[in-house]
Amino acid sequence: MHKISRISLAFSGALLSVALLSACGDDNTPTSFGNYLSSQSSSIPQQPEQNSSSSIEQLPASSADIASSSSVTAPVEQSSSSETLLPPPLSSSSATTIPPDPNCVETPVATIAVDSIGLADIADVFQTVRCNEKAVFVIRHGERDDGDHTKMSPLTYWENEPDSSNGQPSDGVRQAIAVGKKLISADEFTYTHTKYLRTEQTCFYINQGRGQATFPHDSSEIYSISWYKKDKERYSYYEETDTTHNIRTIISGWAYDNLYADAFYDLKERSEEIIKTQIAPDYASMNKFRVICSHDDFILPLSVFASNGTVNYRFHDPDSRHWPYFLTGVAVIIDDKNQYRYVPFKGLSIGAE
Repeated sequence: MHKISRISLAFSGALLSVALLSACGDDNTPTSFGNYLSSQSSSIPQQPEQNSSSSIEQLPASSADIASSSSVTAPVEQSSSSETLLPPPLSSSSATTIPPDPNCVETPVATIAVDSIGLADIADVFQTVRCNEKAVFVIRHGERDDGDHTKMSPLTYWENEPDSSNGQPSDGVRQAIAVGKKLISADEFTYTHTKYLRTEQTCFYINQGRGQATFPHDSSEIYSISWYKKDKERYSYYEETDTTHNIRTIISGWAYDNLYADAFYDLKERSEEIIKTQIAPDYASMNKFRVICSHDDFILPLSVFASNGTVNYRFHDPDSRHWPYFLTGVAVIIDDKNQYRYVPFKGLSIGAE
């Protein structure tokens, strides 16, 4: 089973400046991701560079690279098998299961406003999760350096925050904290992230924005485009030889219009599989709330499935060119009858780039 580690947030500065977050916690709640990392390991091994001219997140080529970890320093295990290996779902023995509320009276699902892209605000989604429901927020990480797609590329952080004309946080650290502040409640959240520094940081700072004193988390590489790839060689062929397109065009064209279909599994079947086996397998065994910090190449197809294609991430359409922005995602909500509903959301004021 996934091994959830509960780590008290007792950290101070290192990779990221302490100055930013000293105002976000009290004297007993450490605020730096840097010392959090050093508390997990004496050093952070550098990952090999991933050279790519693509503008999309680059994750490991094999979706079999799955392991459970409480730190980004855990090695990624390689497998020679061509099958996709699934990590076991979170169970009640590894996460605090919230018992049913005897006073819960089921109410109708609230109507949630959406923007022109088709995205609700994550705060509205969170506030409408009913007492007989549990929710998993699958979310893209915060801003990182646009030119660095490596595994150890961190969230951006501006020590002297520049003015933001649209009222949106100016860097990845503040973005994640701002989203966390939209998710404040007495419930304990659990977290899953990929084996990328920026996704673990995103989960960490969302948790800090919530003000939660513990950081129960694990890691898995399953939440990437690799989950949807059926033929990796064919996918690589499109990526490397079709000079008229880039990876964003390929993923968008497949998810919406079934282009490049020989490289991918069926969108509906594959999305339902990961939801029902990994994301929200069973109401009784789940925590009330969970956040999965992932990447844009996973958020797009999951959003298209969740909205029946109504969310406008049609990057392959010259009249659209929309792509999931940082901290966008999908809320997977399950009720006590194991019935699902899905709400694509934005964590910030911007939902598409």
